[in-house]
Parts: sequence; structure tokens; C-alpha cells
Amino acid sequence: MIRQDRMREFAARFALMLVVYAGFATREPSYYHVAGIASLLDGAFLTGVIALGVGLTMVAGEMDLSVGSMAALAGVLSIKLETFGVLPALVASTALAALVGAAQGWFIARLRINSLIFTVGTLIAFRGFALLLAGEQTVNIPIADLDATDFLSAHWLFLSPLGGLLIVVALLIFGLTTFTSWGREIYAIGGGRTEARAAGVSVRRPLVLAFAMSAGLAGLAGAVMSLQSDSATPLGYDAVLLDAVTVCLIGGVALRGGRGSVVGIMIGLFTLRFLVSGIASLGAPFWAQSLASGVLLISLILAEGGYAFLRRRRSFAGVGGLRGGMS
Repeated sequence: MIRQDRMREFAARFALMLVVYAGFATREPSYYHVAGIASLLDGAFLTGVIALGVGLTMVAGEMDLSVGSMAALAGVLSIKLETFGVLPALVASTALAALVGAAQGWFIARLRINSLIFTVGTLIAFRGFALLLAGEQTVNIPIADLDATDFLSAHWLFLSPLGGLLIVVALLIFGLTTFTSWGREIYAIGGGRTEARAAGVSVRRPLVLAFAMSAGLAGLAGAVMSLQSDSATPLGYDAVLLDAVTVCLIGGVALRGGRGSVVGIMIGLFTLRFLVSGIASLGAPFWAQSLASGVLLISLILAEGGYAFLRRRRSFAGVGGLRGGMS
């Protein structure tokens, strides 16, 4: 029964994504042209990669609020390290971010700290480190090295390095959560931490892994975007957390933990991108994009709440009828 409900929910979210896409594709031909598809994938990269990481912490029953600051810090660091090469800068920035994220997860698990409170502190701290490293100003790649990052803006048909990297990250997270015991442990502690402990499931390991992946993916996204644009600002990416959480919620990730999937997150990502890009293509102001995203999310939450309410009423009615028949 639960599996059937999940399949219905998945189908409904997928249908919503198609409706949003079709609604704008009929008015904007670029939606089904190669250049339009490439632009949509590029625009989805930053939010998508960070949402995949944040989604892991949400599935674990926690939340990483520091991803925007981590992306900014990794972006500044990658620009500073670009003199050693683009690839070393990306690897170093991502690895350092993942290491710091693992430390966050360890402290949260070991000391049983509320992740919302703890990552508010690290959000502020990471932003401060980014400002310190950048000297409180935008940092740029030296003019002599500008050609080194040109490949990040290249396109092959509808795919660019950004779009390809988004797909690779999604496949890796899908493999982690579907085929490994470590990935299944993240769902186990999110579904019921007390029950997971009673079953002998480690709480520390999945939390360390979830926060390491969240911070590492935020670092990767911030570094790639900064290198592509040849500059980084320590105050950048301040709004990406809200977009990432919105994507996860649209994709069916539960705030209480234990529920969510990579496929759902990708559906949520492209639903939001189709909506925002479609409204922008019509020449609407930025507030209209924000308003439409909020209305979509609220409508989904109300629909889920209404469906759950009706299911509870049916269950109670069934129990009452059964008791009446027995008496």
C-alpha cells in the first residue's frame, strides 16, 4: 500500500513537471531547441548540485543551512588556487569543503547538537572566512589565465561541462543511496533514529557522510561557477539555500526525514527551472518568479496535507465500521 502511494505521488510530481514544461514550451520555442535545453541545464547546475547534497541531510532528519556560505568560500578559494591549474583548484576546494562538512556531521552526531542551530553558526563563520580570504572584495583570475577556464563554457549539442557534471553527480548520489549500505543508513536514521540505534545502525557514520556530501557538493558548485565566471565574491550564493530546499520539497523530500529520492529531487529541480525560466522568458519581473515559486510550493504542501487528511479520515472510518460490525 505504501509503495503504491509513493508511486502515485511520484507520478503526480512528474505530471506536474510536464504540465509546467508544456505550458511554457507552447509559448516559447527555445524550450525544445538545443540551445534552450543547454541553457536550462546550465541554469540548473548550481541549485541542482547543492539540492542533491542538502537533500541527503534532510533525508537524515537534519538540515545544512551553511551551503551558501560554503559555496562562496569554495569559490573564493578556487580562484586563489587557479594558478596551480583549474582541476587542482576544483579538487582542492571540493575536498576541503567535504572535510569541513564531515567535521560538522561528526560534531552534530557526537554531541547531539541541533543541526539548524549549529549550521547557522557555521554559515556565519564560513562567510567570515570567505571575506577574510578575499580581502572583503571580489577576487578575479589573472588576465593571463583567463583562457584556462574557457572549456567550462563550451557546449556539445545540448550538453555543457556544467550540465554533464550535474548528471554525473545525480547518478553518483543515486548509486550511493540505492546500492550501498551507507546510503541506506541515511534513510534508516531519518526514518526513526531510536529504532535505528536499537537495530544496531550507526548514527554517527551516516550523519558524517550526509554533511560531508552536502558541504562537498556546495563547494564543488561554488568552485565551478566561480571558475566559469572567472571571479568570486565572498558574499555570493546567499539565496541558493532557499532554492535548494524548495527543489527538495517540490521533489518530495520530507522535512521530518526518512523520505526522498534523487529522481524526485531532479523532478523538483526541473519543475522549478521550467517555471522560473518560462516566466523570465515572458519578460516578467523578478518578483513574479519568486511569487510563482512560492505559490507552487505552498500549493504542493497544501495538496499533500489535504491528501494525508483524507487518508486519515478513511482509515478512521474503516476502523469505526469494523468495530461496528464486530459489536
